[in-house]
Amino acid sequence: MNAFHAIVAAISLWMARIGGLMLVGSSVVITMEILARKVIHIPFSVGTELSSYALAISASWAFSYALLNRAHVRIDVIRNWMPPLIRFALDVLALGALGAVALIMAWFAWDTVDTSWTLGARENTSLGTLLVIPQGLWFVGLVWFAFVCMEQLALVALALMRGDRAAAAAMVTTPDVADEIEEALDAVDAQPVIQR
Repeated sequence: MNAFHAIVAAISLWMARIGGLMLVGSSVVITMEILARKVIHIPFSVGTELSSYALAISASWAFSYALLNRAHVRIDVIRNWMPPLIRFALDVLALGALGAVALIMAWFAWDTVDTSWTLGARENTSLGTLLVIPQGLWFVGLVWFAFVCMEQLALVALALMRGDRAAAAAMVTTPDVADEIEEALDAVDAQPVIQR
């Protein structure tokens, strides 16, 4: 199971990186578009369209990476006042709710992709992009996110069946201040030392 989870984590990391590259690429296109308008006086407008696709795709592709790194925002004011067992139950409930939302989003995204495919829909712009392409990539990210949520829930259940509550809690508990300080110190220790 650890090897499978390592593959899931690696795919999630690469999807997040590709999503980040899409955002960088769209910012380069927008910059070139602005320069072309201001300097060369050539009007073209594809940056808005491409950046909207990049934003949607990169967000859906990064959701699973954020989940595996416990980076999703939670409102945990009430949770922090609860005893550890209730806190753990709330964390599992939050993961389950996130998985349910991911499944619902993927379900409705598929409806959008299927409709665009059936109609052969194109964007009403100069590029005339087949909408099924960006929508399909967006859908892939949402499906992967839903899969990773279910995988995490399964791993929590397996850890609980083994009686390893600490491992289960490590998968669903949000990082506290001590965890964040330790992460920052590890990052500082990983930096190369430059001799003066």
